[in-house]
Amino acid sequence: METSSLARQVESVERNIVFLRQEQLALLHGLHLEILSLQKRCTELTCEVNVKPPGRTQADLEEEEELLMERCRQAEIRLNEQQHSLGELRKELSHKGALVEALRASLKDKERRFLEELKHRSHRITVLNTELQKQTEAAAYLSFQLHAARQKLHQQHRHGP
Repeated sequence: METSSLARQVESVERNIVFLRQEQLALLHGLHLEILSLQKRCTELTCEVNVKPPGRTQADLEEEEELLMERCRQAEIRLNEQQHSLGELRKELSHKGALVEALRASLKDKERRFLEELKHRSHRITVLNTELQKQTEAAAYLSFQLHAARQKLHQQHRHGP
């Protein structure tokens, strides 16, 4: 019972770790794409500022560029946070991996001891069964001897002295 519970816990931890890895990779991929998109847009706006299209003032272009730069900085901050979080998750994964290995070793040891105990008990049962069989045979023989002696005694009483 304890072994199956530990095995289920190990499987649950492993599934959770895989899920966390997948989520982390998806977040990092999304952030990388957003940063690339913002960098591309920033390059496009820089080209537009250099050309100075009609209807947009230099102040408008600078304001938009500042907004895009701020968005880019925010995305980089989130990326750094995610990378830090990924590092923490890797540490946790390493720790849980060590726990899983310790649990596996413990389970293996318990299984080995259980099998040894089972083998010992099986041997003991065989010995006891052999002894029981011998005693049963002896009891049957003695019962037969007793029955024969009673019959002989009974016949002697019948025929008299």
